[in-house]
Amino acid sequence: MTDLTRRARRAEGSTAVRVLGVLGWSSYGTVHLVIAWLAVEVSLGERQEQPAPQGAIAKLAQQPVGSALLAALAAGLGAFAVSQLVMAVIGFRWVQERPTRIARKLGALGRAVFSLGLGLLAARQCAGERIGSSSAQQQHLTADLLRLPAGWVLVAVVAVAVLVVAVATVRRGLLRSFREDLDLSGLSERTRCWVERVGLVGWVAKGLAYAGIGVLLAAAAVSSDPGKSGGLDRALHLLAGPLAGRIALWSIATGFVAFAAFCLTAAATHRR
Repeated sequence: MTDLTRRARRAEGSTAVRVLGVLGWSSYGTVHLVIAWLAVEVSLGERQEQPAPQGAIAKLAQQPVGSALLAALAAGLGAFAVSQLVMAVIGFRWVQERPTRIARKLGALGRAVFSLGLGLLAARQCAGERIGSSSAQQQHLTADLLRLPAGWVLVAVVAVAVLVVAVATVRRGLLRSFREDLDLSGLSERTRCWVERVGLVGWVAKGLAYAGIGVLLAAAAVSSDPGKSGGLDRALHLLAGPLAGRIALWSIATGFVAFAAFCLTAAATHRR
């Protein structure tokens, strides 16, 4: 074992990285819990709500201690970004298969980028800056791509990439492969079963949400109309009309609650 490897493993198992992970996974779970809350409100007829990360930040800002909540969330998401970056660089040594380990590292890198961006949005909102909806931002980016030569091809490629991530996320839930990254040895059998169930439901729901975004992007690519694209909030709003759609919306909201519960479990049991 090289000296660099030994240092990396010491850093990975350090108290600082563990504290960052606990704060980060808890903040990440909080965001998904608020998204679930907003999805339920949309199903009940609140059409102005945005069941997406940006909407979750805006919702927290409206609370009586909104500034304090946003400051804590920004700090927690920043901590999550750092901990996931550490994992992307030196983590997942317990994963034996190299392709799987690379996929785990890429997933951690994606979470690092996402949580850092979300943390910055929370900080901007805390400072009084108004942030737009995820769908408005998505449509703007899609319009920029469509204006490029063969722009519809680029949008189609992004749509396929999002759908691939969606399938991988659903697969991770169905196969319960998330268990590999958790140390559940200190938990009772009953608690381990509970963790597996909320993980399964949460990861599948998250994958279905990604699939909704991918479908909207694909529709925009086929029609060359950026107005048909959108973020998570638009995808969930489209379900809010008929009864079957509302049932699907409630199911996804339940899944996001489950994913939030999984995040809180991961805060204490995720391998580092």
